[in-house]
Formats: sequence, structure tokens, C-alpha cells
Amino acid sequence: MPVSPRRKMYGRILAGGTFVVLAIVGWFAFQKFFPNFFDRERVNAEELNRLKSVDLTRKGETPAEWPQFRGANRDGFAPAGPMNFDWEKSPPKVKWSVPCGGGYSSFAIVDGVAYTMDRQAGNERVLALDAETGATKWTHEYPSDYSSMKMGFGDGPRATPTVHEGRVYTVGATGHMLCLQLPAKQSEQPYVLWEKELVTDFGASLAEWGMACSPLIEGDLVIVQPGGKKGSVAAFDRVSGSLKWAAGKDPNGYSSPVAATFNGIRQIVAATGNSILGIRAADGEILWRHSFETSFNANIAMPVIANDYVFYSAGYNKGCVCLRVTGTEAEVVYFKPKKLMRTHHSTCVHKDGFLYGFDDNDLRCVDLREGTAVEDWPDLDTGKDITKGSLILVGDHLIGMTQNGTLFCAKADPAEWKLTGILKGVLKGSQCWALPVAVNGRIYLRDGEKVVCLEAK
Repeated sequence: MPVSPRRKMYGRILAGGTFVVLAIVGWFAFQKFFPNFFDRERVNAEELNRLKSVDLTRKGETPAEWPQFRGANRDGFAPAGPMNFDWEKSPPKVKWSVPCGGGYSSFAIVDGVAYTMDRQAGNERVLALDAETGATKWTHEYPSDYSSMKMGFGDGPRATPTVHEGRVYTVGATGHMLCLQLPAKQSEQPYVLWEKELVTDFGASLAEWGMACSPLIEGDLVIVQPGGKKGSVAAFDRVSGSLKWAAGKDPNGYSSPVAATFNGIRQIVAATGNSILGIRAADGEILWRHSFETSFNANIAMPVIANDYVFYSAGYNKGCVCLRVTGTEAEVVYFKPKKLMRTHHSTCVHKDGFLYGFDDNDLRCVDLREGTAVEDWPDLDTGKDITKGSLILVGDHLIGMTQNGTLFCAKADPAEWKLTGILKGVLKGSQCWALPVAVNGRIYLRDGEKVVCLEAK
């Protein structure tokens, strides 16, 4: 029986509509998984020439403690103190080791106490350990439902506690934020001053691998990144917990904010799931935005500040960008897609115009002024056992922990690669992603089973 013209027309419309729908779905899927497919290298010759003459040496001293993620200034610089770097002759020795639960939370170390977070038996915990002995001083725990998160990547909190003026600020993997009042006496326990649910309070969707922003203290504010429609970045009064401002509607990534002053304006620089934002600290006004899209919204590293410059990089073959911030604008100096520095879970450290970090799996030194890698750093022979990990700076040395549990020490010198020690098997597993911390000649490390303190004096 012949098909009527009307049916043919309806068939063509249906086929055409189906094609359009599939094309739209395919485009959005492509954008999600390959958002940097059309990225092209950009170099601003005038800005690059300007950068070459800028003083990029670090000013000021590092405070004596490590009160938050990446240290007092959030730059990965450890406090000055006794530290032996010749591990070939005198390797660090285990001072103590205590069990812990899962997670990637690093440490805040203040007044002889090491603070971290973990998860056990369905509860997230804030732990306070004696930094000298490892003895538990107190724990604070609360239920945590991880069912909506993608599992298999550290069954526990990602963020690091922040300690400030007798209070501890924490963010759990599901967005439960706490302000704890520290106990005044040895026999007492901390108590909750205030708490927030960042996902529900800000209309956010929980990031695929959980919330990872470590709280930032800036004056009277504590700043976090909910990543919701009611605020991508939010500032609370650090004492009362009242909301002071909320900025942007960007989706969440896995980064933590930093504070810096550009042209006299105090700003919060935050990497969201798809952008880098410059936000006025006083009132939350977004002063500038630079689009930086990555697969799975996986902007994980923190922005690196050097004078008036912001360096940012991300993995999943994204690449890196260097911006000059004039105050209310950000000019691209260079953008290097799919090369140079593609940091996955860690953040580069900057020293005197050179960046040290992991370009995906490979340790690398980058000349920030030139936007190029330093050749033969590290050399192939002694660098072969150092794969993807995280770094801090201790004086003029790098101390790093690889994701497979190898601890190493090397000179932070672009002119010469010099490995001064390597210790394999310090931690267990293939996801040793918690940042190492060095304070007073001791190195604090953790995996998903234990916290370890090494003596390195």
C-alpha cells in the first residue's frame, strides 16, 4: 500500500527533529568532555616583554606556623626552621604514626596541634592530634552521606581545616561547613559556633568528586566556594557566621580561593569550575573574569600569585595561563593549551620567577617570565622515580610526595637539578594526594589509613 504524501512529510519532520535533538545532545556532550578542543595558543608580545622586567622575588617573612592549606600565605612556603636536606646521609625517621580514615585533607599545625579531617563508619571527623606525639587530643564527628558522589577517589574529606584565633573552620566533602570553638582546657571538647550546608544554602549541585575548597580567612571574613546559583564564592563573618556577600553563579570546581592586592585593591582570586574570578574582598563585586573551561569542571589547583600576575593551570590536557591584573581587568600574557603545565590535583610553587610543579605526571620547572620549560629539569636519571604528586617549599628546597607514596627532596634551583634524597613506600596506595606539611624540622604526611610524622632535623 503506497505511503501518502502527508505521512512522508511527517516522517521527514520526525527524522529532521530527531537529527536536531541528537545534534544538540551531542554538542553538549562534546562540550562537557572536550571543552578545550578549540583552544589555541595566545602570546601577548607586549605583555610578555613587560613581564620580563618585573621583580618576582618573594617579599616578607613566612609566619612560624602552618594554619591553613598551603601554609600561612597559601603559597606552599613552609616556616623557617631546622631542616636537614641531605637525606642520603641522614634520611628522615618516623617519629610517630597513628591510624586515620579516608580522605585527602592535609594539615593545619598551630600551637603544637595538627588538625586534619577523615571519614570513618559513615561519619566525617575533624581530628586534633598532638604534633609532638600523635596522641589524639579530641575529635568532632558528624554523619555524612556520600551516596551522591562519585566514589573510588578517597572515601573522605578533601579540604583542609583552617585555624584562626581559637577557631577551626572546615568544609566536608558534601558541603557541610563548620566553625568550631577550640577548647580552653585539656579535658574539654570543641563546640560548634555555627554551621552551614553550602550545597543547599546556595542552590549548588554537589561536584562529581565532592566539595574540596579549604576555607580562607581574610580580615573579618571566612571565604569558601559553594559553586551555586546563589553564589559561586561566598564570604561569611568569621565569628557570627552571617553571610556578608555572595558572588557569581559559576559551577563549582575543586579549587580553594586566595587573597591578593592588585593596584591597591584587595581581591579574592578564585578558580571556579569554568573561570578564574577576581572579586573585591570588601563587598564581593566581581572585578574581572577569565574563562577557563576544563573537562568535568576539574579546575583543581589554586591560583598562584606573583606580584601583579596570576598563573593558573589545570589537567585533563587543559594547559596554563598567565594573567596580569591591573586592578579591575586581567590581561592575558600567555595561554599555553595542552602543554607546559597541566597540574592535575596539586598546585605549583613559585620562587623567584620560576614555577615548580607536576605537568600531569612529570615534575617540571617553568620560567614564568618566558612561559617556557627549563630543559633537563629534572634529569632523566634521577627524576625517573618521581611521578605525579604535590610540592611545598622549605627554604631553597622542594619537598614532594608522589601519589604512590614516595617522598623526595630536591634543590629549588632552575640552573641545576639536584635530588638530595628519596624515600620510597613512606605511604601506601596510589592516591597519596594530601599535601605534605613541614614545620619545625618535622614532615607531616597521610594516606587513607594513617598519619605519619617524620623527624628531619
